[in-house]
Amino acid sequence: MVDYLVIGAGPAGLQMGRFLHRAGRDYVILEAEPGPASFFRMFPRHRVLSTDDNSLFDGVPFSRYSKRSFPDADDLVRYLEDFARPLNVRYNTPVTDLDRYQAGHVIIATGKKPHVPSIPGIEHAETYASASTDPTAYAGKRVLIIGRGHSAFETADNISTTARLTHTVGRTVQRIVKQGNEFVATIDGTGELRYDRVVVCAGFRRDTSLDVPHAHVISGDSIKAIRHAARSLHRTLEAQHHGVPWPHRRLRNRPDALAATIATRASEIPDGLADVVVPQGGHALLYDEMPTTERNGFVVTSTQVRHYRRNELIAVERRLHRKPLERFFSQQLAVPCIS
Repeated sequence: MVDYLVIGAGPAGLQMGRFLHRAGRDYVILEAEPGPASFFRMFPRHRVLSTDDNSLFDGVPFSRYSKRSFPDADDLVRYLEDFARPLNVRYNTPVTDLDRYQAGHVIIATGKKPHVPSIPGIEHAETYASASTDPTAYAGKRVLIIGRGHSAFETADNISTTARLTHTVGRTVQRIVKQGNEFVATIDGTGELRYDRVVVCAGFRRDTSLDVPHAHVISGDSIKAIRHAARSLHRTLEAQHHGVPWPHRRLRNRPDALAATIATRASEIPDGLADVVVPQGGHALLYDEMPTTERNGFVVTSTQVRHYRRNELIAVERRLHRKPLERFFSQQLAVPCIS
């Protein structure tokens, strides 16, 4: 029996483990592989990360491991290995049935797996995970790459100097037929084209195989998004089950002060989270990066400010600049807010 069971020792699971560890909670992280960061041991295939924003929220700066603008994926693996050392992680422990475990709270942090779109004949194609990364394997070949994201352009760039031609196509591929050693692809708006090789690089989708109604899920399209999601979930659990108030700061309850703060904060709020401003007389409390399910006071996302009173939406402002925001708050502060 454990209070917190975390599935997966990738960035999401390790970040959550760090929060639980520092809070002194009873937890364990279960990882199927013999070490952490199994996703980044294989992906990206060409071992160059597409962003330099790879520090976990509460960890050692990644700049100690690499100062490159586009660092090597193996540097991130070393970083995550060091990050995991003080945490309670059980490796070589695959989880296939959550009913086998007794836990107060289950947190799913299993990461992503390559996505294969539902295209007739797609089973004849190679995938991003299986295709060769040796450019000479494509010498003189006509290559179709299905996908328009990082993995597709990474693959196209790798083979561009050796392949006879490379086509990178998104969702317009309608069908693939194998004829001898060739592939005939039907592409919307173009017709039938012939290729020597077809590689599916359609990105990744979250692994949902362990999802159950009572479990919490941490996900995100980047490590930055993941670390903010993990922090938000940890703060929620601390408030709900351990009586730890959500961190907040005081602002002057004036239109100019609120507008100045919100105009700056809006560009910093991750997708799926919101700042919440609750007026209380002469001051206001700012709770940063809460779940967007919050319906109290002024709920600020990266695209708009919504004003709620007793969970009822009464006004919206989408112009997140100081002057429009100041006018908005000036009007709305005349409306009684929940305190």
